[in-house]
Amino acid sequence: MHIALSLIACTTPSPTAWESVDLLSQVDVFVGSGGDAFGYGGLTPAAQVPNGLVKVGPDTSSESSRIDFQHTAGYDYDDPYVTAFSHYRLPGIGVGDGGGLGVMFAGEKMSSDWREYRATYARDDESAEPGRYRLALPDRGQVELAAAQRGAIHRYTWETEEHWLMVNLAHVGSSGASVVEGELTQTDSGLEGWLRLDGSLTGRGEQAGVPLYFVIEFSEAPVESELSLAGELIEGVVDGPGLANLRFESERVELRVGMSVVDVAGARGNLESDLGELSLEELQDQATAQWQAVFDTVQVAGGTAEQQAIFASALYHARSMPTSYSDVDGRFRGVDALVHEARERPFYSDFSGWDTYRTLHPWVIWVWPALGTDLASSIADMGQQVGYHPRWPAGTTEAGSMVGSPLEIVLAESALKGLDFEGQDAAFELAMQHSFDGDLTGQRRHSLQDYIDYGYIPVESENGSVSKTQEMAIADHAMGMWAAQRGDANAEVLLARSGNFKNVHDPASNLAAGRMADGSFMEPGLEGWPEEYVEGNTYQYTWLAPHDAAGLADAFGGTENALASLTELFELSDAAPDTDFPDPYYWHGNEPDLHAAFLFSEWGRPDLTQEWVGWIQDRRYALDPAGLDGNDDGGTLSAWYLFAAVGLYPLNGTDRYVLTPPLFDHVRIGELEIGVMGQGVVQGVIVDGEVWEGWTITHEELSEAQSLVFVLGG
Repeated sequence: MHIALSLIACTTPSPTAWESVDLLSQVDVFVGSGGDAFGYGGLTPAAQVPNGLVKVGPDTSSESSRIDFQHTAGYDYDDPYVTAFSHYRLPGIGVGDGGGLGVMFAGEKMSSDWREYRATYARDDESAEPGRYRLALPDRGQVELAAAQRGAIHRYTWETEEHWLMVNLAHVGSSGASVVEGELTQTDSGLEGWLRLDGSLTGRGEQAGVPLYFVIEFSEAPVESELSLAGELIEGVVDGPGLANLRFESERVELRVGMSVVDVAGARGNLESDLGELSLEELQDQATAQWQAVFDTVQVAGGTAEQQAIFASALYHARSMPTSYSDVDGRFRGVDALVHEARERPFYSDFSGWDTYRTLHPWVIWVWPALGTDLASSIADMGQQVGYHPRWPAGTTEAGSMVGSPLEIVLAESALKGLDFEGQDAAFELAMQHSFDGDLTGQRRHSLQDYIDYGYIPVESENGSVSKTQEMAIADHAMGMWAAQRGDANAEVLLARSGNFKNVHDPASNLAAGRMADGSFMEPGLEGWPEEYVEGNTYQYTWLAPHDAAGLADAFGGTENALASLTELFELSDAAPDTDFPDPYYWHGNEPDLHAAFLFSEWGRPDLTQEWVGWIQDRRYALDPAGLDGNDDGGTLSAWYLFAAVGLYPLNGTDRYVLTPPLFDHVRIGELEIGVMGQGVVQGVIVDGEVWEGWTITHEELSEAQSLVFVLGG
């Protein structure tokens, strides 16, 4: 076979000219905005620009509720009611957080009860594209929305006799959020004030609740207005999350909104900078241009129309989070909740670390390295703010959600892949301290001294012991490689520790299992979410060693055993029904086993990677609101599809990628062209005219390559 590939390599034609499809025009912003239970994607059709603070769009409800789990970003495609149009949300997460500063329109004055002012709507009357949103409400009129980085323009057109508009500071997008304080003032040109949104994530930690400051300017002065708090009319400044009811003379009114997490002056400056004198249509066109710049970095041709649209929608959703929180003057509020002075680069928060370190961050580092540099700089900055690198920074707090040291893995991979981010030396020293100091636990490293002493976290130490041991082993490998890059003497210790995942692999069952302090194993948890695992069971966690496939095969007693067990996992998954609840075997709707199909290639069976990656693409993604297998988790499932579709997959905790045939005939990312020759089963890879040895490639090798061709046949 190697001789045949060599002959093909010698005759491989030079890349020919090809025309990329227009991906931006194929984005369906509704993908992932529906589904039920654990199959709910948590995304939103809100108008937004790449990584923007303002995501202005609809919040919805069912007949009776806005249950947290089905309204994580305020919107559920299957709901019959719209409750308001709000400005702040965290798309694709597993809990409700958002809905700040709600606006609604009607033909009469509105109360503060969303059940009274909500409106029914028809699906055909709703449309959205990147940066713009429109909805017609029966017997009320129409709303059009456009977004900027820190601002928005609303246009309301009434078809009723009277023209009432409500601005509600107490509005939230789901039952999991509330507004705990605020202030509302009517000005000559509109409204201004602030609110503190206490969401399921932003309300956690020592600095609970994200402050949202706003300035609203109306296109004309209202002819009637009243301010209230909890149903009581207020004269002057409303000291609390108040409500404004405003009646206008004209049948069409526009709102220009600036937002900030720093102060009202920042919101005003953001409004002036981001909106200026732009019309709604001009702002929509500006947003389109910003999205086009993002999409120009990735070009593809071939594949089916549905595959192209799923890919385009995934590319769009990969830029929903993290969020830029800097004002136009550079000031920002950190995760210590303090205002920090101007920076030349933007400061980002909203990192769903346990999820995004697996796919989204590697994609950003490779495809959008300037953004990746800013994200790593922000993580390093957070470390200096609070004394450790957070797991799930949400708004202006560290929510501390999930487990492991995911953002230290991001920092290490950023450095290993050549990003020169700010604060790198201090970030390395802090991460190294947290890799060895057993007194630093809690939201940092789990039961670190036990992990060091036993080589694993015993079941007696804390729940999730299997998962936490495995996650810390990945972090150890990432830190070990970073230490080696910097010539640090701790590299050898960390790289040795990165094999600790093998210490929770039960040789009797060949499954990951809880281990007691005396060295004995518990029975592997086969069903549900046993307490030794985090959001999963042994079928999903047995494979969690993306940094060391060879070591994992050794734990199985050899590659053949590992291949047989992994094949069984996917065959069981194929035979099991795909429901709205956690899948019992391979579960693509959550993160721990996302890399599993790519392990086949590392164990010498790239044909099985090709087969089962294709199965996931066909069975776990679709071009509809229920088109994701679960919460997108800040772009994680979207970025999985992006990688698999272009022929690569990142091995977390390392600088390597697995190679596998792309969905498309042609892919261009930067100077690299990826293509295929032939049809059928993958036979090999040709890089710059030479037969490639093996099925992985380092980031440096990928960066230097000009051409990557997958040879298919058989």
